[in-house]
Amino acid sequence: MLDHVTLATLVGLVAGCIGTYSFFPQVMKCWRTGETGAISLRMFAVRTFGALLWSVYGFALGSLPVLIFSAVGLLLCATILVLKVRGARSQSAEAT
Repeated sequence: MLDHVTLATLVGLVAGCIGTYSFFPQVMKCWRTGETGAISLRMFAVRTFGALLWSVYGFALGSLPVLIFSAVGLLLCATILVLKVRGARSQSAEAT
């Protein structure tokens, strides 16, 4: 299997692992504590949409590293986005 993997694919896989790993601490903190006040809703909405587009792009190219890590990034960004929206709703409900 490894004899068909190019250097570019290996670099893409390593870069994807590093980039995706950087989101895990934020997702875990938001999940455990429910604290999302410091997170920008607009930024994560745009980031989530960008990850969706990267996933489509990776699929269209047939690039496994781009597709896999964009899809995982999409999942992580969407998780933070949902937690942010849910937190904003509960704060507005408490204020009324």
